[in-house]
Amino acid sequence: MPASKPLALSAPDLIGPVSILNEPVSGPRANRRAKRRPYDHAHLDIDVSTDAALRGDAPHLQQVERALSRAQVARTPDLVLLTVGTLHALSARRFRQIDHWEVSPGGWLPLPAEKSRRGSNEPVGDLLAVLEGDGASPLLKARSFAARLSDQQGHRVDVVVRRTQRRHAISLDLNGVWTRDAIHDLLGSVAQRVPVARTTLTKFRYA
Repeated sequence: MPASKPLALSAPDLIGPVSILNEPVSGPRANRRAKRRPYDHAHLDIDVSTDAALRGDAPHLQQVERALSRAQVARTPDLVLLTVGTLHALSARRFRQIDHWEVSPGGWLPLPAEKSRRGSNEPVGDLLAVLEGDGASPLLKARSFAARLSDQQGHRVDVVVRRTQRRHAISLDLNGVWTRDAIHDLLGSVAQRVPVARTTLTKFRYA
C-alpha cells in the first residue's frame, strides 16, 4: 500500500528521527508488524549536493578521466561522473547485470557483451567501453541516464540520474523483496560515492 506521505532519510548516515529504519514501534500491533515487513517495491528520490565536487581520487573516477582525453574531460558534464559513482555504488551491492540502459537525448546505449551482462564484469567497466566506443557522443551530450540492473537473485534496480544546471538528482525503483536493512545498505553505498544531500522514500508497497 502506498505511504501516506514521503519519509525523509537524513544523509550521510541515512538515519533520521523518522526513517525506514527508525519508525515508531509503539501503538497498534498492526503498526509494529508493518515495521518488520519487507517491501516488494520502493521508490526513492535522492537529491545530490550541487556544492560538492564529483571528481575525486577514487579509482573509478580516475578510470573515467583516463578513458577520455584531457579536452573531453574538461567538457564532460557532471552527469557522466554522477552516473559512474552511482553504478559503482550499485555494483558494490552486487547489481552488476545490465539489462537495459539509455540516455536522453540520445536513446539506447549499446549493451555489454553477453558474458558481461551475466555479471562477470563491472558496470563501470562497461560504461568505460561505451565512452571509448560509438556511445561516447550521446552520453556526453545527455541530460539524463537511465538503466535497469539486476543481481541475479530476484532483485532489480531501475535507476535514473539527472543533471541540470540547478539540480542533480537520482531516483531508484527497487523491485523484489527488500528489507529495510537491505535498502539502508544500498543507500549507504550510494552515499559513500555520491555527495548525497537528502534521500526520500516517496512510494512503497509491502511484500
